[in-house]
Amino acid sequence: MSATSAPVEEEYRPPRIVRWVGWLSEASGWLSAIALVAATLITTHAVVTRYFFKAPTIWQTESTIYLMMLVTFVGAAYGLKHHAHVGVDLAINALPQRPQLIMRIINALLCIGVVLVVFWTSFNNWQEAYLFNYKSATAFRFPLWIAYAILPMGMLLVALQFIAMIIEAVLGLMGKIPLSKVSMMSGTSELAQVMADLELEAALHEHDPPPHAGRRSTTDGSENQGERS
Repeated sequence: MSATSAPVEEEYRPPRIVRWVGWLSEASGWLSAIALVAATLITTHAVVTRYFFKAPTIWQTESTIYLMMLVTFVGAAYGLKHHAHVGVDLAINALPQRPQLIMRIINALLCIGVVLVVFWTSFNNWQEAYLFNYKSATAFRFPLWIAYAILPMGMLLVALQFIAMIIEAVLGLMGKIPLSKVSMMSGTSELAQVMADLELEAALHEHDPPPHAGRRSTTDGSENQGERS
């Protein structure tokens, strides 16, 4: 007697460019986390040295500002990949899947336009600061071309993440990727997160007894005892 095994569903692997860009976005998130920790430690050091040892420095405040710029702009690609940005998508979520995905692609294309404008403007500012060796107008005299590189680098990472998401979405519309696996269609709103939490809560308590079952059994037991007496 031969046993027939059910076909195993092949694990979904995103396209190669989507995976590469995803790794870059994850790396940007780790870099932002390191910068945030560094900014926290520098601020703590500044408070301790200034108020306890009466020894202020010239580099701490400015360094913290540049690190927070890195957290904000370089970490934006990580936030985009994980749908952590604020989005107004109540009307879009009411559409069927395919029209909803088309609207999300259009929205991503418009966002890329804005991102590229910011990238080009900030790149020109960085190039000017690099060519003329601009420095900050403080006693620290920090090279501004290093600080000015943060914004174009962050916008480039965001643009790449948008492009990767658009490629994946187009493949989904062509039927080469299940729409349920398209990142644009997953976790894009607080409502989706709430619904996922409710489904998880229901699955965890699926086999729990009804809330009034114990009360009913106790009532029935007392009634039976009354009848026996």
